[in-house]
Amino acid sequence: VASPCIASHFPSPAPAVLAHIHTVRQQTRMCTAMRLMATLLLVTPVAGWLGAPLTALRSRAAAASGHRRSHPVLAELDGAEVLGAAALAAANVGGASVLLKRMRDEDRKPALASGRVEAVEDRGTDDGSDEGVDAAVIVVGAGAAGIGFAITLTKTFGLDPSRVLLVEKGDGVGTSFRQWPEEMRFISPSFNSEGWTNSFDLNSVAHGSSPAYELHAQHPSGSQYADYLDDLCGIVQLKKRVKRRCEVLRVEKGPDGAFDVRVRSRKADGAEREDTLRSRYVVWAAGEFQYPREGGDCVGGAELCLHNSRVSSWASLDGDERVVIGGYESGVDAAVNLAKAGKQATVLASTATWNVQTVDPSSELAPYTADRLREVTAEGFSPSPKLLAPLRVQRVERAPEGGFNVVAAWKAADNPLPLPDGLRKPFVTRAESTARWLAEQEGGDAAPFASLGTITPPGAEGSEVVVHTAQPPVLCTGFEGSVASVARNLFAFADEADEAKGCLCGAAMLTDDDESTAVPGVFLVGPSVSHGDLSFCFVYKFRQRFGIVADKICRGLGRDTAAAVAECRKTNMYLDDLSCCVGSCGTC
Repeated sequence: VASPCIASHFPSPAPAVLAHIHTVRQQTRMCTAMRLMATLLLVTPVAGWLGAPLTALRSRAAAASGHRRSHPVLAELDGAEVLGAAALAAANVGGASVLLKRMRDEDRKPALASGRVEAVEDRGTDDGSDEGVDAAVIVVGAGAAGIGFAITLTKTFGLDPSRVLLVEKGDGVGTSFRQWPEEMRFISPSFNSEGWTNSFDLNSVAHGSSPAYELHAQHPSGSQYADYLDDLCGIVQLKKRVKRRCEVLRVEKGPDGAFDVRVRSRKADGAEREDTLRSRYVVWAAGEFQYPREGGDCVGGAELCLHNSRVSSWASLDGDERVVIGGYESGVDAAVNLAKAGKQATVLASTATWNVQTVDPSSELAPYTADRLREVTAEGFSPSPKLLAPLRVQRVERAPEGGFNVVAAWKAADNPLPLPDGLRKPFVTRAESTARWLAEQEGGDAAPFASLGTITPPGAEGSEVVVHTAQPPVLCTGFEGSVASVARNLFAFADEADEAKGCLCGAAMLTDDDESTAVPGVFLVGPSVSHGDLSFCFVYKFRQRFGIVADKICRGLGRDTAAAVAECRKTNMYLDDLSCCVGSCGTC
């Protein structure tokens, strides 16, 4: 088996199952033998007796595969190979053993790569021709969502990988993760729990795989996680179907119902070329990280700032202090890593997130983040981050004396309380932070409050605060995302003026199958998926919707999906009842 991270998770089959597998293998051998006989008829000299019928066969094969083979973008797929009936007919007898080995390998792939023997014929009325298009499905993006969905589509739902094409803007699988700051880590923990529970690794994109098992890391770095995705892609034999350095410029639906995907391909030497790819379905999985929110609509003077996604390493930043705008996960992560690098961080946050406590893991600081914040605000740690909230940053200006001034106004004071069960307490109360601040300002003894960090108490609502910094402020203001940046013509969007929706403000409107309400045939997978007030922003959330989309697409192709859906349900990869999320944790 190609990798233990896949194979080790499958239990030994029961005797009855083994007997069934034996029967399937016998049928496979018979099928392989029949295919070999047919091949030999084509490749031996007696093929000459066929005359005109063989010529017609070659013509039909060339017509069926010509479009795909001649397309310049598809021809450049790394390691791509096309083997049609015409090539079989032209082969000699000496190649028969090579062809037989290849047939046998193909027959074994489903059992080896997915851990199961498919005993159900799922093709239905799907003839697999994809006439007039380059692929049945084009997946935009080869990150966690794109690779995870492609695996579900090909390995669980049985769609041949040759009918799926992934286009990736970056240099390879998982490019966005390789662009993370060096110190950034997954906030959700990885742990190989499969075999003992009904769930599996929170950061896995495919059942039967585990970043914790493969990387031996609880909180993987971006580069580590990209390695996991790349290795997984190779194991399930999808690498040949990833078109790298291929940026989608626009997607339009043609009069025949197929999609024209205009792309710009960039070669290793920098040369560029535009082409059009055609598909029956488009699955948008381009994610968010490569599309930061850093324009003027974010904060006035944003062009003077540095977005956190542009940082290669916090330790390598110039200067010994930074102002951080934004206090959710990315803002606190920046403050922690700056502090550990010996740099003074001042955080200006619209909400005192370090005190927010909710049952929704998407709207409070992760335990991993809160633990690290406690570490750098503990007694004896220096320099401890300064935390200011609730503030609304209004603008960033160049200071007359040099450097930058960040101008903000105090919002109405908020004081999040512990949850009703009383088992959790705020990170630090306002009374405690005020006491420390007063002691520091009046020259008193602040030692009793040393473990509270440097949390400035809020001023009067509407009063202005100006914070000076010698270095460009750091924007931790989130991401516009690829949907809003590149695919606006493919989706309708929720009311962007409704601030109560928080991170769901301006979300793409989707059907129950995660299909665009504006352009049927376009689907969305990944962290941008939302339904009502439910956000699927973590891997363990959005992976549960892969099966929903794959099911809709395969049924559209005329395939029988009953067995695949049952398998997805069994592995917690088919979440179609969202009421369970509301009832148990407030979100998925």
